[in-house]
Amino acid sequence: MNKKSVVFLLGILMCLSASAQSFIGYGYDNYSGVNGMLLNPSVIADSKYKVNVNILAVSAYGGTNAYSINRKNLFDFKFSHLSDGNGYYKSTSSDYKYTYFNTDILGPSAMVSLTSKDAFGLLTRMRTVGNEYNLGNPLFQLLGNPNPDFYNTNIVNRSLQMKANAFAEAGVSYARVLMKDDHSELKFGITGKYIAGLAYASVWSGPLMVNINPQNTIEQLSGNMTAQFSSNLDNLGSGSSNGIQDALNNRSGNGWGLDLGFTYELKQSGDPSQTKLRIGVSITDLGQMKYNNSPDGATYAMNVDGHNTSELTKASSETFNDYFNRLKTQGLLTTLSSTNTASVKLPTAVHLNADYEIYKRIYINADIMINMLATTNPVSPNYVSTVTVTPRLEKKWFSIYSPVSYNAEGQLNWGAGFRFGPLFVGSGSVLSSLMKEKIQTADAHVGLTIPIFQHGKTKEDKHKKDDSSKLKPFNDDRDGDGVVDSKDECPDSAGPIKLLGCPDRDGDGVPDIHDKCPDVPGSVNFQGCPAPDSDGDSVNDDDDKCPFVKGVKSNFGCPPINPVLIKRVNHAAERIFFVRAKATIEEISLPELDRVVAILQSDSTLRLRVEGYTDSEGTDARELKLSTKRAWEVEHYLMKQGIPQSRMEFIGYGKDKPIASNDTDEGRATNRRVEMVLMNYPKDKAKK
Repeated sequence: MNKKSVVFLLGILMCLSASAQSFIGYGYDNYSGVNGMLLNPSVIADSKYKVNVNILAVSAYGGTNAYSINRKNLFDFKFSHLSDGNGYYKSTSSDYKYTYFNTDILGPSAMVSLTSKDAFGLLTRMRTVGNEYNLGNPLFQLLGNPNPDFYNTNIVNRSLQMKANAFAEAGVSYARVLMKDDHSELKFGITGKYIAGLAYASVWSGPLMVNINPQNTIEQLSGNMTAQFSSNLDNLGSGSSNGIQDALNNRSGNGWGLDLGFTYELKQSGDPSQTKLRIGVSITDLGQMKYNNSPDGATYAMNVDGHNTSELTKASSETFNDYFNRLKTQGLLTTLSSTNTASVKLPTAVHLNADYEIYKRIYINADIMINMLATTNPVSPNYVSTVTVTPRLEKKWFSIYSPVSYNAEGQLNWGAGFRFGPLFVGSGSVLSSLMKEKIQTADAHVGLTIPIFQHGKTKEDKHKKDDSSKLKPFNDDRDGDGVVDSKDECPDSAGPIKLLGCPDRDGDGVPDIHDKCPDVPGSVNFQGCPAPDSDGDSVNDDDDKCPFVKGVKSNFGCPPINPVLIKRVNHAAERIFFVRAKATIEEISLPELDRVVAILQSDSTLRLRVEGYTDSEGTDARELKLSTKRAWEVEHYLMKQGIPQSRMEFIGYGKDKPIASNDTDEGRATNRRVEMVLMNYPKDKAKK
């Protein structure tokens, strides 16, 4: 099978798949300056720099479990002569294949310390992010140099996902020291960003059934595929030298982003200018961008049985628009549905970091980056959750660091890097790569900055104390309630520790100083007074999920739902069937799901929760994953029929909550089910 002849755009998007970290091991150096601001904007307050200017910094990272490359070819940068089986090699494992690659270019950027407590930053940046998930090994083995064992085989591939996004950003940061004494300080930072979406593309499918013969004729291909991409990509692929420039000139993506961070620093004993322990928490890339979709971006039925895979190959002279028009004209594709715009989320992540000086400028850093986007999001690529431990030797003009990282895809890497004055160079995987003959992960980063350090303080300045800011002894507690006066909101009235030393006469959890009804037990949400009933339906506002619309107690204070509709949805749920031990919906179930679509379309106030359950045959983890996937497949089908995702949610319970005995075949069959709950109250309150 020709490498380009991938069933419906598989090869086209494979080269775009991406996602990883940037500047691995360097960003938490005490002298990282602007680069540290990318991970946690609070670090620039009271930093080592008066001014730090980034001239240019570049990071690239890639990894896969699908292919490996000879170490010699990688380090010699000799790629042009490589071919499948000669220089790079297919994985023979039966695992589902993933691939990720990230580029991060930090352009002219700067941070300035305005005062001893305030700092300001500017950044310009360009990134590509994306993922490929769920490429099954049988289908993968027919790509490139095909494995003949997989011809004339009915191959079932679960929901395939490929998504990529390229965007530029311009941001403004502000950071401030919130609290500081000779022993510690607490800092806060925020970055607001304008996002210019350069281009995005995504391909995803439900379950696919594929059978290809040795002549590369498609005997069978069943299943639908959705391809969406930004409209500025329509004219790419024509061979014109202006293709990329035209795409940039006609970009349609715009949005806003936000980073937030806190840093706590414990100072060296006797030297408040030196940090002994630093703990940081931040959330980066909150936000999204909106793109205009190409008219060719749609959900397609593929009518390719009996056709050769070469007919699906995009010619080098074709634009994407030409390519899709040809496939539709030849009847190979039939448009089922389309959408004019797409909202692509930024790769939101939470960062937890701790940095500790072990001994005289020798530090150990531990960082956890947690992806906050659902990997099942069809258009928004996500970062790969990663744990990194980095020992380093750090001085004012020089640092050496050696990160060890382990990511959610199970890849372990060991790298090294250095900072020498304005230059830093490193890799998060170079040392582990040197130990392997075949490599599946590689990365590198390099940057050039202009560092202008803070003026050094004299010994007298370091130890000067302002009598007016002296703290009281840590154990002062004049009301004897166990809360020291510096923390006690009511230092002259004894109260419980959990209420910061303030009394609570009515015991409702609201201290008297904040309680507007101190002698009547009330609600925390209503300043200690009893919760009202705003809509007069006999359900108080604390328990009312529709507090301003009169409803009934049986529906949590919301208007009653027509019991006929509830009965129809329950009836449909009982008739949803899946392939055994898989999340593939049986065709016989689709008419029932279409009835649910009609009910939801008839009343825009209705919402739906899809719950998945299994029997007890597998492990807890496997059954939970299967039930969640089945629930998601139901929601995904409804989305494809036009029901907005914002009106639905899904959850898997695994083998929990059986409704029959798991000791019999009949009972286990009953427990393998999907339930659908019709509601008309907000989604975030649905599980109360």
